[in-house]
Amino acid sequence: MVQTIKKERNILIYFAVFLITLSLFSYEVLLTRLFSVLLSFNLVFMVVSFSILGGGLGGIYTYRKIQQKEPVDIQKMIVRYSLLLSLSIIGTILLIYKLPYIKIYSLYAFVGIIPFMIGGSIISIIFKEFTDKSSKLYFMDLIGAGLGSVVIIKIMNLYGFMNSVAIVTMIALLASILVSVYFKKTKTIITGSIIFIILLGFVIEACTLLEIEQGFTSYYSSPNTLIDYLKDTDEKPTGISYSKWNAVSRTDVIETTNEKEKIVVTDGGGSAPIVKFDGDLNSVRYLKKTVGYIPFAIGENDDTLIIGSGGGKDVVLALLGNSKNITAVEINSSTIEAVNEFKSFSGDIYGRPEVTVYNQDGRNFIENTEEKYDNIFLSMVMTNAIENTMYSLSENYLFTEEAFKEYFSKLKDNGKLSFMAHSALDMTRIINTGIKVLIENGVDREKITDYFIVVNGASEEHRKKHKDMISMPMVIFKKIPFTDKEIISLLDVINYQKRQIIHYPGGEYELFKRFANGEMSYDEMIGIYGLNIRPIKDSSPFFYNYSYLVPKEIIFIGIWMLGIWIVVKRRYFKEESISRISKYFIAIGMAYMLIEIPIVQKASLYFGNPTIAFSSILFSILISSGIGSLMSGHKKVKKYTQESPMYLLVTAVGVVSVLLAIDRVILLTNGFDTVLKLITMFLMLLPMGILMGIPFPAGMSKIKEITENKDVIPLMWGVNGIFSVIGSILAVSISMY
Repeated sequence: MVQTIKKERNILIYFAVFLITLSLFSYEVLLTRLFSVLLSFNLVFMVVSFSILGGGLGGIYTYRKIQQKEPVDIQKMIVRYSLLLSLSIIGTILLIYKLPYIKIYSLYAFVGIIPFMIGGSIISIIFKEFTDKSSKLYFMDLIGAGLGSVVIIKIMNLYGFMNSVAIVTMIALLASILVSVYFKKTKTIITGSIIFIILLGFVIEACTLLEIEQGFTSYYSSPNTLIDYLKDTDEKPTGISYSKWNAVSRTDVIETTNEKEKIVVTDGGGSAPIVKFDGDLNSVRYLKKTVGYIPFAIGENDDTLIIGSGGGKDVVLALLGNSKNITAVEINSSTIEAVNEFKSFSGDIYGRPEVTVYNQDGRNFIENTEEKYDNIFLSMVMTNAIENTMYSLSENYLFTEEAFKEYFSKLKDNGKLSFMAHSALDMTRIINTGIKVLIENGVDREKITDYFIVVNGASEEHRKKHKDMISMPMVIFKKIPFTDKEIISLLDVINYQKRQIIHYPGGEYELFKRFANGEMSYDEMIGIYGLNIRPIKDSSPFFYNYSYLVPKEIIFIGIWMLGIWIVVKRRYFKEESISRISKYFIAIGMAYMLIEIPIVQKASLYFGNPTIAFSSILFSILISSGIGSLMSGHKKVKKYTQESPMYLLVTAVGVVSVLLAIDRVILLTNGFDTVLKLITMFLMLLPMGILMGIPFPAGMSKIKEITENKDVIPLMWGVNGIFSVIGSILAVSISMY
């Protein structure tokens, strides 16, 4: 039995747990990046939720296995599963990567869940066999998870996607080798070592892995990508001339039959054209016929800020509008690199003396700049040519009320704030937000219609074909009313482009006119559409969620979770003592996610980068929780947690204190650079995380005392996993409203 092995060898198991969770968290990031390219964001949320569930199901499977009448060889089970884990990581990725696109989305979840189930099974067995070491095991588990959430970002940025898959597999193989050394399984040591050396050779000689990475079968066959969309347009795709895959995005440059443009594509869908430009503005005069030129055709444009500059087309439009100083802000560094890769084609658009480029989040930039601008322009900042409803679960802080207030504050007195939206729904929410902020800034309601202009971006031919459908509409706001001269210039350019003008001072849209005249209230005006098109706030920044209800994807996952829980409860929770203990682990699982997810959402705005936010918060909470777990094994702490449940109340008070203070700290330190923000966030979350790390190992150590059956431990691991997913569902649902 395991207990007969020398205690000094336990360090091998501790480090095996560390490497297993490190590889699993790294795998989760890889899986998220993979599905972000293939699927829409809400489906990525579904898949990741199922993956988290996998760890729980692995624990339940282990409990079922060890409860069978036939005895189970625990050593053999741990050794085999640890080797199988490493093979499943690279196997599932390659299976998804190389097979043609599958329309049944849930199949992706069931494939992606396999390594999590195996990992959950291994960890739960180890916790069962080393119950008296649960505090140290949980410490290594959390430290591995915390480091995995940040290490994989560095690995992906350095080596790309497929090399990262190989490296993560090698990390899991090291865990397998350690377990095999502990149990003295020579054959498995040799097998794991041989596979490790082969993968190391592939990483060193990267040609083979690069070739595999380029053969992304499911990407090329997916109907959710821009490549597929272009096949049915006049601009047929002819190939990919540049590709880079890092922790933030997959960035491709697609060549098409349109020789005047190349298209920079982010995660398969977000598109931004690189315009052919030789430095002579006469060569791009045809762009004056595009709807994006309209904000630059009126008023002053000396100082222009472009948020989401993408492939640089908007910079060319600003040059056509006589802009002398152009600030281009682009969050995706790979997009900037792609544009610079084709300098000879773009006329080195980002290297021109008039242009200053910032690789930064637009909201973060606008809050920290002291400059004032004649024109602030946001053109389809979150773009997808196929389906923009995919972003319903994605936070977007560029379109909140607070963001609009920042934009208006950074305009010169006669400055313009311009948005190009995707559709009528986006346009309406943007208008509603602008109206509300302008009125709050002191504009008279009766005169509000003089402060904005709305133009339908659809061409005359497109409108005839699609019954006056609104497409790529342009909304332009000002801090002061539009002048007669500006309106005349606007009408001239709209007539030249043969566009449809929806609203302008003197030609008001009926609904806005009725609101200005006092015939209806603001709530009545926005309620007339029957959809949720209220302005969004930083506290609930889901711009593309137009439903008053929770999105169907969340409901679907919730039903699945409850269904699984009902089956598990009926089968394995018949004993009163087991049912009573489960409530403790249910509460821990839900609470952890209800705390973690809102903090990640706040940090997205704070850091200006959702990837950095996610990794930093996970790192901070998991590492500090690991410290708390280690402390829980100390004699004094252990005695305190065994004798009284007061430690749960102390944890609750600590969590609430940090959550109440976090907004204030973020406000005071918002001007810090990224490194200082990372340190600030870690120190702020440290005491809370330490307290959060105590309940789980404390509960594990109590199980044997209450039930006299440590076989229940894998079952509790499973329950904790199931309700962690339910907690994440509740957290997202609550944050939306």
